Amino acid sequence: MKKLRKLFTLLFALVFCILFTWGCGKKAAECPFTTITWEHTLEDIQELEGTDSEAYDSTVYGGPVYSYPKEYDGLNGTVKYSFDENDRLVSMAWMYETGDSDDLLAVYDQIHKEAEDMLGKSGFKYNSDRFSDLASPGDVWYLETGNVILNTVDAEDVKILQYSFLHPDVSEGNPQDSKK
Repeated sequence: MKKLRKLFTLLFALVFCILFTWGCGKKAAECPFTTITWEHTLEDIQELEGTDSEAYDSTVYGGPVYSYPKEYDGLNGTVKYSFDENDRLVSMAWMYETGDSDDLLAVYDQIHKEAEDMLGKSGFKYNSDRFSDLASPGDVWYLETGNVILNTVDAEDVKILQYSFLHPDVSEGNPQDSKK
């Protein structure tokens, strides 16, 4: 009976450790404003979003960018799919524009909370006291599955929020990790 109890305790501890380790793994960034994934092609995007898009050349990734009107979280915005020079999807971003700084901040706070609920705290210190007087709010999640960036621009003539998901191949590591 004592052997059976030890075996049961060992088995229970092993199962608990496996489940605990599995639950603590890195969270994957699932893009909430589209069902498109990195494996999809332009044809897949056009099937989902339509063929009536604005297209222009990306100055960042070397390929075309296709933009479509897209509602997300009850807000009208634009989704942009960026490709590299090999026609591989490397960035998906949703952009919201407003004329009001308070609205911009409220939308940022709403989407930032949703991102933290999905991905946890970023660990990036962009919103620290060091940057409080210098920049509009923003945050970055450095993930193995690709960086997630939420940033705003609040200037006199433009007030924009952009929520970006980057392919792992075009994502960079956290520059603050090298300063620790």
